[in-house]
Amino acid sequence: MVPPPTVTGLSPIEGVPGTKLTIRGEFLGTRPEDLTGLVICGVDCLLTAEWKSSTKLIARSGGGVGKGDVIITTLSGGRGTSTVQFKGYQEVLSAVKESAVWVDESVILQLSFGRQRPLSPNAAMHDDPLGLSVEGNTATDLDADLPSLFPGQSGDLTSSTFSPAWFLLEQHRDTGFHDLKAGLHYLERKVNFQKEGQISFFKA
Repeated sequence: MVPPPTVTGLSPIEGVPGTKLTIRGEFLGTRPEDLTGLVICGVDCLLTAEWKSSTKLIARSGGGVGKGDVIITTLSGGRGTSTVQFKGYQEVLSAVKESAVWVDESVILQLSFGRQRPLSPNAAMHDDPLGLSVEGNTATDLDADLPSLFPGQSGDLTSSTFSPAWFLLEQHRDTGFHDLKAGLHYLERKVNFQKEGQISFFKA
């Protein structure tokens, strides 16, 4: 009987999801069909595996984060072991870093400047998403009640707990219904424009 697979070498030893790895070891399968399992940092990566020989495989890492073993399973030898580990980490993207994904720079600006008002009328760093003016809104007792009306939520557009109702009560309580409908159409056009931009980016 063939001994279990043993992974003894990795190149590189760390990377982001999708990193191309050269895996070396012993008894890594007698043929491509013999390879039945490849787990990297606890994530199944068999579909990316390319069998080269009984001592070499090529594969791409999955979404596992942190250090983890590279475990190979074969029909002939069963589940194997690993003497080396791969370290997976998530890459942090920014507006100035080249990337194969679309980065919405307007969100980056909002995150960078928080909820500050524009420095000047032309410096619209935090435009209203409905394209409406909020200059007419004045502070009322309702502002203090919003946290109790929407517990655990926020009117902050950049928050993961964003509440549309909170936002409308805070920013557009004096806005008429027809203006709100016009703002909705404006937002829909803006979203569609951004989607078209992403599609054009990927085609390019």
